[in-house]
Amino acid sequence: MELFRKMSFADSTGDAIPFYHDGKYHIFSLTSPPGTTVYPARLRTSWSHCVSDDLVHWTELPTALYPGEGEEPDASGVWTGSVIYGEGKYHAFYTGYCLSAEFQQTICHATSEDGIVWTKDPANPVITPLTELYEKLDWRDPYIFYNEEDRCYWLLLSARELDMPVTRRGCVVLYRSKDLAAWEHYGPIYAAGHTNCPECPEMYKIGENWYLSYSRFSEFGNTIYRISRSPFGPWRKPKKDGIGGRRFYAAKSMQDDAGRRFYFAWIHDRAENSDRGEWYWGGKFCIPHEVTVDADGELDVKMPEEYVSAFHEPVPWEYVPVMGNVKRYGEDAFEMDSIGACSYGFLDHKEDSFFFQCTIMPREVYDHFGILLKSDREASGCLLLEFDVSMQRVSLLSLPMAADPFWVQSCQAVPPATDPGPEGVRVAEKTFAIEQGKTIDIKILVEKDMVEVFAGEQAAFTYHIYKKPEYEVGLLAQDARVEFYNIRITK
Repeated sequence: MELFRKMSFADSTGDAIPFYHDGKYHIFSLTSPPGTTVYPARLRTSWSHCVSDDLVHWTELPTALYPGEGEEPDASGVWTGSVIYGEGKYHAFYTGYCLSAEFQQTICHATSEDGIVWTKDPANPVITPLTELYEKLDWRDPYIFYNEEDRCYWLLLSARELDMPVTRRGCVVLYRSKDLAAWEHYGPIYAAGHTNCPECPEMYKIGENWYLSYSRFSEFGNTIYRISRSPFGPWRKPKKDGIGGRRFYAAKSMQDDAGRRFYFAWIHDRAENSDRGEWYWGGKFCIPHEVTVDADGELDVKMPEEYVSAFHEPVPWEYVPVMGNVKRYGEDAFEMDSIGACSYGFLDHKEDSFFFQCTIMPREVYDHFGILLKSDREASGCLLLEFDVSMQRVSLLSLPMAADPFWVQSCQAVPPATDPGPEGVRVAEKTFAIEQGKTIDIKILVEKDMVEVFAGEQAAFTYHIYKKPEYEVGLLAQDARVEFYNIRITK
């Protein structure tokens, strides 16, 4: 099964701008000029456009928007925004980027009669920074929707307030309009005092609650969300506030006619396709993340069924035991009885792109259990999807961990420590309820260097790992008695 990761003519892709209309899923996306890798050349992006009937198969359409020329407000790039159908036509609001302008980031506008051919507004930019209230550099990522309760169009954008501590100025600013033409400044609708700039904000309502999501590149980078009973706030932090991990970035969503909501995001490329390479802006599209509301009004994250059913060709595998007390039951079930010890082994197969599913039943756990990915035989160099019962946490660990320099010589036969970058060795983590006797559903898609994990239909992690492993997937129990069953590997 070949997945859509970027436009066929593109080296990489950036922010998705999802839009659902008349039964079709659309993605506009930021596409960098061919051959570019770093700022500022890579950020002279255009808006590419593709469409789908089923979320899985995508058809490329003509590029919607190109950067301007000379001193035009989008001469250095057409950046992130959003699309709406209103007032009898399609409207795109986007960030115009111009390095030579007084205001490098401004809000621009374009319209279309058919959603394919677009005309830029001659009045661009339509909204410029209010420099008496906000910094002029960060003024971007407009999100447009019609607020039924307020009976007008709302436009949210990312900004930085002037009267806040320098690392805590990030805010989401609201503008309102009756006609998508004349805009009135309302003010900050969210200013939590905890981040540099909340990128790609958006807002929607499910049931009685409003949800505000945005991406945070400083502090603990992620696409996160907040909840309120009112679109004006106040906004509270949920227990699990991330839509994905750090590398599921700039996630934005659409809702279809059935009321299902899907987030679309990208994972960063790394320089030279190396696990020690610099993380780039831009990369590949991830699998859409479907969000649903739990009993507490918070968002759970799961793999859409359309993707689950797309992988149906069985991949043969053999279990390779390495360590511990492991019992096999039938073709697809194992029990690891490792109280006070460790058990692990691998599901050996020949594919570097596959879909892995299993059910985990923790019976008696004192430490942790999980899934090994991209591992050597010693399980020392690998990714570990770790369920830590004492911390009530699920993490994606990049092993081995580093030691202090004066101990390195004592780490005999241990591979060099990984260098995961800003996120540290725990490249993603979420609070996660782990109860003895309660099953956890696992779905993991591996596509060569890309790993996408969905755990318990609650949490999801995405990561790039380029090394060629001895084994692609394995099972592990540490000071625990755990059952792994319903094991399936397909492609």
